Amino acid sequence: MVRDDLDKKFGDGSGSKPMKSAQFSIALLMEEFETLLLADFFFAFFSIMFVWIFLSVHLRSFFLSSIGTLLIIFSFPFTMIIVAGIFQVSYFGSLQVISIYIVLGIAADDIFVFVDAWRQSANVSPEIFQNDKKKRMAYAFRRGVRAMAVTSSTTSVAFFSNIFSPLMEIQAFGIFSGVIIPVNYFLVVMLIPPAVIIYEANKCCCCCKREKDLAITEQEDR
Repeated sequence: MVRDDLDKKFGDGSGSKPMKSAQFSIALLMEEFETLLLADFFFAFFSIMFVWIFLSVHLRSFFLSSIGTLLIIFSFPFTMIIVAGIFQVSYFGSLQVISIYIVLGIAADDIFVFVDAWRQSANVSPEIFQNDKKKRMAYAFRRGVRAMAVTSSTTSVAFFSNIFSPLMEIQAFGIFSGVIIPVNYFLVVMLIPPAVIIYEANKCCCCCKREKDLAITEQEDR
């Protein structure tokens, strides 16, 4: 069926004139590549949605999970600019697409580490940290950023080691993956802390509003 479609596309439409073997091979290869690319796109989309759902369940916040997912997606254009502009690597193949699965796992771990450090800061010294968001953020930032820096740096160096490969595709993949990890790290470090503060502020406002509404309701009942 694919051959008939290609014959109509590249032949004379009647099927009487055979298509050249070179044209047919290239067309068939492109057709197969488009099919595989579409399947890989659905796998990537499913992975992103799964990570978003998992983040929402663990963080108990659609806002933080959405911010984290957007940071993962925005890591790609920033990385492409750095790789093409600084490293002068314009090649982009199918191996670079695989890096989305890598950065999904690493970025999710970084977000978990920082948010857990933020939550733990309320239990370190409640009389000091509980009502002081600046001290809580300073504690969470120092603890979370160090842990994320160690894991991200070791993983990035491991991917950069692929530049010694004699294969150009492997070299490009190593550079791209080695860059996207620190790029995502800096995005998480710069934007997740203010996102946490915004979420906590709105959460407190909602809680205070609920308490006031409950108090008013109790007074009216009395």
